Amino acid sequence: MDVAEAAGLIEGYVGVSLEDGFVRLVLPPGAVITGGIAARAASEFEQITGTGMMPLLLELTGIESITRSARSVFGGAHSASAVAVLGSSQVDRVIANFLLGGDLPHCPTRYFSSRDEALGWLRAKTR
Repeated sequence: MDVAEAAGLIEGYVGVSLEDGFVRLVLPPGAVITGGIAARAASEFEQITGTGMMPLLLELTGIESITRSARSVFGGAHSASAVAVLGSSQVDRVIANFLLGGDLPHCPTRYFSSRDEALGWLRAKTR
């Protein structure tokens, strides 16, 4: 088992990594995403991006729910130049709509059920 696999076993672990010109943030399947989890993810995102803007692939497939405090944390983050939200079910889409609801996003934001389409859209936004 490598370090990433071991970290994935920690409750509430959020995977944040730099990949081919974008940041990938994976929310843990089956988890309730709280403000604390969101704050840790936002902090890791900012450590990767520094003061620059980068596109974000936010994977929320299979999460149980997201709290209002987590929604506030994600909504207050302004280091993403574009956000592709990736899910695989109708429940994921409903959660994404809740996450993205409220104030207008500060950057282009879109929901996808296809990883390839999400990555294509992000790449087009970085040109």
